[in-house]
Formats: sequence, structure tokens, C-alpha cells
Amino acid sequence: MSQERRRLRIKVDGKPLEFEVGKEFDNTPNTGLLRLIEYRYLYPERSIKYVEFKGEKLHPSKVDFIKELEELNIVTEPSANMVRKQLELSVLALEGMANAIEQIASDWQERPELAKLMLHNLLDSLDWSVKVVENGSRIIPIVDGIEEEIAKLEDAVFKLDDLMYEGREEEALQVLTGELKQAIERWRDFLGKVVKFIREAPKDTH
Repeated sequence: MSQERRRLRIKVDGKPLEFEVGKEFDNTPNTGLLRLIEYRYLYPERSIKYVEFKGEKLHPSKVDFIKELEELNIVTEPSANMVRKQLELSVLALEGMANAIEQIASDWQERPELAKLMLHNLLDSLDWSVKVVENGSRIIPIVDGIEEEIAKLEDAVFKLDDLMYEGREEEALQVLTGELKQAIERWRDFLGKVVKFIREAPKDTH
């Protein structure tokens, strides 16, 4: 016997549409239903920019108080715009890493625990910038050299990780302030070019 389906009625860019979901989503809050609609029916071409409710713009995470989805209008944008914004945030974070590396190096001997915590946060932020590119690779225009740049960055990170694991902390510091810092600067400049490329790409006419 086929599973019962639930029909969701909602507007997308002003057009009334219906979506079918399984009954297992009966108790899912509106926030979860919007994300379900986004990933099942809009992605990868479109993503949710914001939601309109009685003329008011709402963030997609702020709609659980609304009883009927039919009262909402999902306003979308090309998914490349979303990726571009994330890349812009990545570039800003990367621009601050040179100062962070100098601070880590300054604290390396006197405040090692703080220095290692800052290093951990820096590497997390770096990893996030790579994931933004990898996750957005189906959406953003193809840019030559992305895989090569990621490989260079990861080589420097792996080298640092190996030295830290082996307890060779002075050598690790040299890699951080030398090879990795240079790799981060190259990655920052490369992502800046990707952002510029996306901005100049032909716009979606949806």
C-alpha cells in the first residue's frame, strides 16, 4: 500500500504551488518544512532569500509561529548568490588570519594553551572556507584551479598537523608562520577572484 502523502500549499515568488511530503512530516515545524521544500524542489538552481508574511520580510528560521503555510510567500534567489555571500564572508575571515597567526606566534611560548586554542579556531575557519567551495561546486561557475588551490592549502595544513602530533612544535610554528600563512594568503586571493567571477557571471532571469 502506498504511503499517504501530505500536500503543502505555499507561494514561491508569488506563484501558488503545491508540494507533496510524507505523513512523517506532520509534526515538522515550518522552519523544517521550508528547508525541505528548498532542498527537494528549489535546490540547486534556487535558494530561499527570505519569506514574506502579510507584507513583512522574515528570516526562514522565524516562521514557526505561523499556523498556515499558505499565508507565506517564499522569495528565492539564484543559489549562486547564497554561495557568493558565504565566499565573501570567507574572504573577510581569511583577511584577518594574518593578524591571528602573528598573535598565535607571539603567544606560542608564553601562553601555549591560548595559542593552541586560537590555532584550532583558525584551522576550523579555514576548513569552513574550503567546505563552502566544495559544497557550492554544483552551483558556482566553474573556475579553473579550484582543486589545485585546495590541495596546496590542505598540504600545508596536513604538514602542520603532523608536526603538532609528533610534538615538534617549533617546526610546526615555522610552518604556520611561513608555508601555511602563504597558502592562506593565496587562498584568500583566489577566493576573491572567484567572488568577482560570480558577480560578473550572467545573471539568472528566473
